[in-house]
Amino acid sequence: MTLRKILENLTYNFLQINMSLKVFFISIFLFSLSIFSNITIEISRGTEEPPRIAIVPFLYDDQSISYLLTNQISDNLSLFGEFEIIANSDLIAFPSSPEDFFYNDWKTLDIDYVVAGFISLEEDTSKFIVNYFLFDIRQGRNLLNGTARSSADSLVLSSHKMSNRIYKQITGVDGIFTTKLMYILNPEKDKYQLNICDINGDNEITLFDSPEPIMSPDWSPDGKKISYVSFENGNSEIFIQDLSSGKRNSLRRYPGINSAPVWSPNGNYLAFVSSRSGNPDVYLYDLKTEKISRITAHYGIDTEPSFSANGRKLLFTSNRSGTPQLYEVSLITRKISRITFDGNYNARGRYFPDGKNIVFVHRSKEKFHISIKRLGKSGLKMLTETALDESPSVSPNNNFIIYATKDAENGYLAGISLDGLAKFKIPSKIGAIREPVWSPFLN
Repeated sequence: MTLRKILENLTYNFLQINMSLKVFFISIFLFSLSIFSNITIEISRGTEEPPRIAIVPFLYDDQSISYLLTNQISDNLSLFGEFEIIANSDLIAFPSSPEDFFYNDWKTLDIDYVVAGFISLEEDTSKFIVNYFLFDIRQGRNLLNGTARSSADSLVLSSHKMSNRIYKQITGVDGIFTTKLMYILNPEKDKYQLNICDINGDNEITLFDSPEPIMSPDWSPDGKKISYVSFENGNSEIFIQDLSSGKRNSLRRYPGINSAPVWSPNGNYLAFVSSRSGNPDVYLYDLKTEKISRITAHYGIDTEPSFSANGRKLLFTSNRSGTPQLYEVSLITRKISRITFDGNYNARGRYFPDGKNIVFVHRSKEKFHISIKRLGKSGLKMLTETALDESPSVSPNNNFIIYATKDAENGYLAGISLDGLAKFKIPSKIGAIREPVWSPFLN
């Protein structure tokens, strides 16, 4: 029985909230997604008529360094199907600076943009100096003159940062190539891992592992800490872990359910769900004073809180109207408003970073889809077409949503752009992976 079914059944029988807490949480794991780590993103559909861009190998004596940087930039820009990368074999020239760049040479290839540059070595520090340029062929102008200093072991990170600048210059949207994904991996029976990796699947790290279930991961707004729920001590506990030191602490544990922790935008509070008063409600935990405030008080089930961008409101799921729907509560006035009215199942709501939209799981014709809704407007837009979509998480630039899904017997993670044009998926292999969470922007 999934959390979805639990919520539906509790609509008709509120006494079910006294079921075994461990069974309640482990049931969520029954929606498991067969994926092995070392993630590889596959483009299922790219943007229609994407811009064509050439990445010229940077000029440097050591071609391995040049190709490392340019290939990584190429991989980044093609990651979500938003750009068509021109093969090196099709290039007609290899410029390295504005002085040797001739726009007419590139117009014959029907190319929109060209990235080129050169590398030098700073002898005093042994650091690489990368000078890179972005040329707009249609407009015939140089859009970007960038410089990056990098040690040998941070060249990949430098390529991500350069990709961010190139991406923003072309699209006007912040690049997300230095962000990360966090997720829960269940590689085998009685083994659970909380992992993070780069958005292309590289550099996977296990932050915590346990023979007992882990769930509900979330990033602090500065990306330096995480929160999650662990059953390692026999009951549900909320933990906060520092990413640099690995140090972890449990919040004060209360009887019953302790679940769904999410950070406030200023990092001073955690919203979470507790049944300490006998029924699952939303609470606010002050991380400095350790004071707890009760936010909702209803005989229905209130769960899955999410902070608004300004930290003044919480979005949450409740079956108080008879079916699971999304509600919004003001943390100032405690006034509660119902947000969703389409259909009889809307849950797992999350605000977009821009504060103008929400993403959630919507049921239509017994299928569950990732949907978005403009706050203050009626109706919704379904973004996905698969039958069982769960746990949406929004990229910090508002451009993409990653979520868990299942097609026939195979489960996987998938992503989609806000406009629905660019789609990608993380292929199924072995193991079980759930609850993907996109990091904030990272330095």
